[in-house]
Amino acid sequence: MDSLDERYEKGQAMRTMMAQGDPSHFTLPGIDQLAPDLKRIINEALYGQIWARPGLEPKHRCMVTISALTASGHLPLLRRHIERGLNLGLTPKQVVEVFVHLTFYVGVPAVEAAMRTTKEIFEERGLEFTPTEVYDTSLSADELFEIGKKSFEEHIGEASLYPVDDTDSIEMELGRLIDEYLWGAIYTRPDLDPQSRAICAISAMTVMGQYDRQIRRRIEGALRVGVTPQQIMEVFVHLVLYGGYINSRTAMRVARSVFTEQGLSA
Repeated sequence: MDSLDERYEKGQAMRTMMAQGDPSHFTLPGIDQLAPDLKRIINEALYGQIWARPGLEPKHRCMVTISALTASGHLPLLRRHIERGLNLGLTPKQVVEVFVHLTFYVGVPAVEAAMRTTKEIFEERGLEFTPTEVYDTSLSADELFEIGKKSFEEHIGEASLYPVDDTDSIEMELGRLIDEYLWGAIYTRPDLDPQSRAICAISAMTVMGQYDRQIRRRIEGALRVGVTPQQIMEVFVHLVLYGGYINSRTAMRVARSVFTEQGLSA
């Protein structure tokens, strides 16, 4: 078992790797001045224990954190973690695509704010960025819907598993819109692989407290595209100090239920 000093040193080493020479990444404004004990706890627990765990690669941990902070609207910390993501190997296209991907999960206002912050960071760093433009506006709405249905089956599974009783309802109209644009236009984009898309979606849903059949299905879909039970549980561990331990532990229980149904072990 590590001593607390050893955990602290691990945390400092992790923060050094994230900062890439930028001393501002070692500050916690407000906490530094008002709660030095809390700063030490964060260094030990978050950076020395959670970020240092081996269950997720650093780039996925960056995506988890960026997704959580976008969902919760914490822009100053989001700025810092976009910078850290770039330092740890995320490409500019991957960073932008995380926000594109989250649009239907967290809403346009949160994504617009995140994109403004990202644009400022790219300009400050002198990063050249060419947007990915693949949306085919020559498609009919029916064609986009069919692409979306196929994409949903690839990423989640059977669309009929949780049917809506009234096929002429407003809920069905909304479902079609989501199929067209989330699954047809966004999930088919090239700059994130299916595993990363699943991890980002689960991260945002967890910090927003989504524990109904939606997160259950998203966990099922993550398994379907190759995310392991261990990686899914590691996402929830990572989110403990970004979205709260109650959200993480509740999501873990949902995940364990899914794993049990599928005969899997975490």
